Amino acid sequence: MYINGIGNISPQNTYDQTMGEGLVASENAFFVCQEPQYKQFIQKKLLRRMSRAVRMGLAVAHKALEEAKNPAIDGIITGTAWGCVKDTEKFLETIIENNEQYLTPTAFVQSTHNTVAGQIALMHHNNCYNMTYVQGAVSFESALIDASLLFMDGKAKNVLVAGIDEQTDRLKILLKRLSCAQGNHPMGEGAACFVLSDQNKENSYAKITAVNMLYRPKDKDIVKNSILREIKNAGLELADIDVVMSGNTDASLEQNLIPDAQVVAYKKLCGEYPTSTAFAMAVGAKVIHGDANTKIALGINNANPENILIYNQHQNINHSIIILSKV
Repeated sequence: MYINGIGNISPQNTYDQTMGEGLVASENAFFVCQEPQYKQFIQKKLLRRMSRAVRMGLAVAHKALEEAKNPAIDGIITGTAWGCVKDTEKFLETIIENNEQYLTPTAFVQSTHNTVAGQIALMHHNNCYNMTYVQGAVSFESALIDASLLFMDGKAKNVLVAGIDEQTDRLKILLKRLSCAQGNHPMGEGAACFVLSDQNKENSYAKITAVNMLYRPKDKDIVKNSILREIKNAGLELADIDVVMSGNTDASLEQNLIPDAQVVAYKKLCGEYPTSTAFAMAVGAKVIHGDANTKIALGINNANPENILIYNQHQNINHSIIILSKV
């Protein structure tokens, strides 16, 4: 799969520009996204009815399609764990306030996880394949695998794939109570969207040569063997991996497995959230494409990295492996 367009809203300035100097740090154990001026491409009357998650989803889809020169889209696939949290809160509040009576279906419809994918389809008058994956920390990877299956079956030429999760004030309170948000381990949010194609084009950033997930591996050897297998399946050797983008606080496994590769922590720029690997893939693709500012932001020393391994795990339950390679 080739990445032909990227839209990325994150705590850093990644939507209209590339990261460089003046990186944003977390505040009170939380990262908050820098959002664009939505009225540039969404009508004001529509904006008033849209939640923040939907706005971010539409914005990154618009950016990715624009960069890919607006190809015909054969599928829209999103991954999200938290969904439209703000709208879900509104729906639950309405239930309580109205004593479980006189509820409008609109409040429920807007609170569902597939609202973003549906709104993207409506905005672009697209009635193609439309799917949303809610698989916790591997929601985005599930969306990528679905896209790869569409390409393998010959059912798509261009697919829009996104990973989106938002925070709210109430969610922040819950995350603090659960001790998820801490000063040395800040929580984050973000929305990243990609136009993927089965064809290499002039505007291609990179190609996705491997995507896989693991669920509750019994030991580290299983994880190591899975990473090695994906590297082999991608047609690469261990020495070909230039950079490992790790989403883990302890990156000893990656460092011991691939000692010649530089290991960098991408969550220092976006924080912890279920679809953070979408952010990692967006910035990783730009690094491979030669974006010097993004390399500086991540602390990458390699002048021209050609193969990047993205490895993330959540509480040793869900593990994800993504490999990006130079076109």
